[in-house]
Amino acid sequence: MKFYGKPSFYNVKNNEELIGHLIIGLAPHTSVGIVGRIIGYTETHVCYGTPNWHSAKRRDADGDADSIMLLMDALLNFSRQFLSDKIGGLMDAPLLVQPIVLPHESQPQAHNFEVTKKLPLEFFEDTISAKKASEVKSVEIIKSRLETEGQFHDYHFTHTTTTLTTSRSRSAYSTLGSMLDKFDMQIRNAELISAVDTTEIVTNVITTHLVPDIIGNLRAYGRQKFRCTSCGRKFRRPPLLQHCICGNNLIQTITRPSIEKYLRLAKRLVEKYDVGPYLKGRIGTLEDEINLVFGKRSGDQLLLTDYN
Repeated sequence: MKFYGKPSFYNVKNNEELIGHLIIGLAPHTSVGIVGRIIGYTETHVCYGTPNWHSAKRRDADGDADSIMLLMDALLNFSRQFLSDKIGGLMDAPLLVQPIVLPHESQPQAHNFEVTKKLPLEFFEDTISAKKASEVKSVEIIKSRLETEGQFHDYHFTHTTTTLTTSRSRSAYSTLGSMLDKFDMQIRNAELISAVDTTEIVTNVITTHLVPDIIGNLRAYGRQKFRCTSCGRKFRRPPLLQHCICGNNLIQTITRPSIEKYLRLAKRLVEKYDVGPYLKGRIGTLEDEINLVFGKRSGDQLLLTDYN
C-alpha cells in the first residue's frame, strides 16, 4: 500500500481472518521455504504441522527454533541484495520456495508416522514379545504409502481428543538453559522408560555428537584467527607487536573452555554406562590430546624453548 501504491492483499482485521491463507515455513540454517496453510491456532509455544511438512523444512520437532511468514510477505519483501555477502549470509532466507511437500522426499523419521484407524491385536502381541518397531508390520505407516496417491491424504488416527495442548505452554527443551541440562533431562527420562535402552542412547550421543564436536573444536583451535577488541580486525597469526595495529588488544576466537565443554560430560558418561572399551579409550585419547595442547592445568602450557 505505502511502497507500491497498490490495495492491501490480505486486508485482515483479526487473527481468524488469517485462517486459510498460505504461509512459508523456514527452519534455521536453511534456505528453502516450504509452503503451508494456516488452519488454526494454539496457545502453546509451538508450531503444529504434519510430520511431512516439518521434515521438509529439515525440522524434526526437536524443540529448536522455527519460523513462518506470510507467502506474499516473502515474495514482496525479499531481495538477494538484502543478504550479507559473508559466509552463512545465504542461510535463514527463503532463496527457494517448495510449493508442494512430496512425502517420499521427506526424512525417514517422518515415514514412521502411524496413519491407521485402530491398533490390531497383533500389534499388542508384538509389544509383549518386545519386537523392534521396524519388525512390526501390523500398523500402517506413511512408509507403506510412499509413491502412491495415499501418501497425500487420509491420514487416520486411533484416538480422538478435544485438545492437542497440555497444561504447559512451552516444552522443557525450550525452557532448559544449557545443552548439558537438556541432555541430563533426556537421560533421566530414558531411565524411567522400560522400553528404552539408556546405554544405547548414551553411546549414540557420544558417537554422533560429543566426539565429533570435541574433535572439530580442537581442529578449529589450531586454525583460528585473532580478533581486535576495538576495530574488529582479524589476524591469521598474532603480529609481533602482540597487539592490533590500531593499538588495542587481540583475543582468541576459540578458547580452551569451548573445546573442553563436552569433555567432562563425555568422561562422566563413559564411567557411568557400559559403552564399551572403544568409546572409553576414544574419550581418554581426546583428553590426552587436549592436555598435550594446553597442559593438564591452566598456565602450564609448554613453550618452544622448553624443548631445548
